[in-house]
Amino acid sequence: MLGYPVPLAMATQHPDSASRGFSVEEEVEEALRDLLPRSRGGLGLDEKMIDYEGKLTPYHQVAWVVEETLRHGLQPGEDFLLTPRIPSERLEEPERQIMVLWGVLVANKKSIVKAGSPAVRYIITPMCSSGYEVYVLQRRILKMQRLAEEELGVKTGYIEVIPLVEDMESLLHVDKILEGMKNALLTHLGLHYSHYRVLLGKSDTALAYGHPASSIALVYALSRLYKWAEDENTRVHPIMGVGALPFRGHLSPWSVDIFVKQYRGYSTATIQSGIRYDQGPRAVEKVVNVLLDNLHERPRILSADEEKLLINIAKLFTAEYLRFVLRIIELIPHVASFVPRRRARLSHGEYPRSIDKSLAFAAEKELLSMKPPRDLKLPRAISYAASLYTMGIPPSLIGLGRGLKRIEKELGSEAVEYLLKVLPLLRRDAEYDIRFYVPEVVMSYIKDEKALQLLKEDIAITRDFIGGNAPEPQEEYIETLRSAERAIKLGIKEAAEQAIARAGVIRGSLG
Repeated sequence: MLGYPVPLAMATQHPDSASRGFSVEEEVEEALRDLLPRSRGGLGLDEKMIDYEGKLTPYHQVAWVVEETLRHGLQPGEDFLLTPRIPSERLEEPERQIMVLWGVLVANKKSIVKAGSPAVRYIITPMCSSGYEVYVLQRRILKMQRLAEEELGVKTGYIEVIPLVEDMESLLHVDKILEGMKNALLTHLGLHYSHYRVLLGKSDTALAYGHPASSIALVYALSRLYKWAEDENTRVHPIMGVGALPFRGHLSPWSVDIFVKQYRGYSTATIQSGIRYDQGPRAVEKVVNVLLDNLHERPRILSADEEKLLINIAKLFTAEYLRFVLRIIELIPHVASFVPRRRARLSHGEYPRSIDKSLAFAAEKELLSMKPPRDLKLPRAISYAASLYTMGIPPSLIGLGRGLKRIEKELGSEAVEYLLKVLPLLRRDAEYDIRFYVPEVVMSYIKDEKALQLLKEDIAITRDFIGGNAPEPQEEYIETLRSAERAIKLGIKEAAEQAIARAGVIRGSLG
């Protein structure tokens, strides 16, 4: 494997590739290509997430991937790991989680019998907000392993749980989640992990709190995890759950040199579909090489005063992000309905996103009075970001300019200078995303004058922040967004999907 003692580069099944989609049948061959060495035509990655979170993935897909990799001479546990993300028990039926777990155990049985080692050593549990959730899942795994060993007559390997932490409150208290997890596992199961893997999700936090606040949350979480590991005399291996474009993390070849500085302390990063297919193998190779060269760096350790300052900064950014988003929020689900689906999803259990917690975090009366209708269901982060881009709005720039202005006014210029040391990627994010601001397209969707004024202010301040000549959108990109706009207004789904996909290819990912 590339990383040690855990994998470095986790290929995922995120539906963020603009250039192509995948059927569940094609995902087995896709996994093989992700894991094969570059010398054999693969991408040379060392971990594959098999995703069941709201996704129509066959229960036996993990076993099929094991069989395919063994046929091509790969050794599970040495060359690669398979790491399923299971359904949330809270948002889908417990029965589905149990069936997924059984499929995982069948896969490990095959791997152990044929190769002598398990392919699955970790399982990801999504939307984790407490250590108790990890304990419940670990208990279920152990119970099912006992049943499998009794009925199948073979051991199915030692499997640990990776909590996926993906909202602001949980990221800011990720050390408390691990503490609760450690205590519950030891008290109730007599288990003690030799190390902990934690998946830190960028996308959902960005959707609810905005890009700058979500970036702060990841840096804050890395600091908290490092300090907790030192206090507990253990090891924590953070996984950066990021996409290719700024709003969802900005792990791309043109930004990776700064990404590794901002998020130093990572052990693993997700290599999602957007970079693998819209940017290609050379982009993946460059990103992985830079990640490998900067592995095992000590994260930025925040003092109590620095933590307090960053939380105050994050609150101001969140408020300015919401001030705009709440004025256009009812447009987004409609535009999102035209974003092409790149993976097979369940017809139910769509995991809709909410901004209720971010309204409480910002804690401003004006924003609370603008709370959206209860029945409004926001799309998931990839479709959300793709919808904003389709409307001519770079999502990472929402609230950025006004947030910087307000931070300087309320917290001082020193706070802005400190922020840019903590988030060195922020300027590169803005430099990249500003080229996708298309004002004439924005105005065709948004009629709220106040919203247009807020966005124009963001863009103007961001241009000053970048300095020099900010890149303008390509004519091809403008015309593609206009084509999407015409198709959406006429309700022509196929034409809209094609135009939105073409725009995504130009950006380097769908959303």
